[in-house]
Amino acid sequence: MRPATVEEEQAVLGFFEGLETGLSARILGSHVLAVVERDGIPFACMATPEALGVPEELRAGVGSGGLVIGTLEDGFHLDIQGAVLAARHTKSQTLRVTEHAARLFLYGRNVLGDSVVWADRSLAKGDACIVCNERGEALGLGSVVGNLKGPREAVRPIHDLGTYLRDQDDESA
Repeated sequence: MRPATVEEEQAVLGFFEGLETGLSARILGSHVLAVVERDGIPFACMATPEALGVPEELRAGVGSGGLVIGTLEDGFHLDIQGAVLAARHTKSQTLRVTEHAARLFLYGRNVLGDSVVWADRSLAKGDACIVCNERGEALGLGSVVGNLKGPREAVRPIHDLGTYLRDQDDESA
């Protein structure tokens, strides 16, 4: 684990500020950005200043000293935990679905337009979005593929909280 470079920090903070002004400060709070590399992929993490204050030789072997919020390949790409944090602080790029649709989404199923109870008006076909239940709790990331109203497919899952459980089942089999 190492401190984020200026460019890495700008990519992450710029992403959140692009969603909503002031969002990066609300998400990070008193945390700082750190980077952990796994298999050559740099991951953006939220860490405490104290964790980064530990001498570098002690941090070198640490897999992660913070919460991974996304990857830093060709800019910043939000991960599931980053989506969960963002949804707590903004409605930008989010949509809310019925409880039934929420359960189906967690099993990797598409969201139909009739299941969308609220959506950010700026969402358009091709956009990435954070799919939330009716209470605004993030369930995962999706891609808008159709009209957010009506009986047809509206959002395809990219990554959801249920993925972790399905992956665990696959590994134990």
